[in-house]
Amino acid sequence: MGHVDPNRLGIVVAVVLAAWHAVWEGLVAAGVAQRVADFIYRLHSVKTEMVIEPFDAGRAGLLLLLTAVLGYAAGAVAALLWNCLGAVCSSGKTSVLPRP
Repeated sequence: MGHVDPNRLGIVVAVVLAAWHAVWEGLVAAGVAQRVADFIYRLHSVKTEMVIEPFDAGRAGLLLLLTAVLGYAAGAVAALLWNCLGAVCSSGKTSVLPRP
């Protein structure tokens, strides 16, 4: 199991999540998000009275910033866990739990 750089994985996850939300905000700005949301919920057998609000640049920027920050944190934590478990597993132990 190789070492994963927490900073690099954090950046990758941040970019992916922010890009995904940028696509959503693009749909909102284009005025097609309501139809897309209705279609996706219908595919999941969900009926809701959800209404997509008009595009707001400030709120969109905040959404992108928060998803990037949370994505970075999630990626960094995942890398640290991966590295921790890799160190335990490569030390010859087969489990992170103590044996009785």
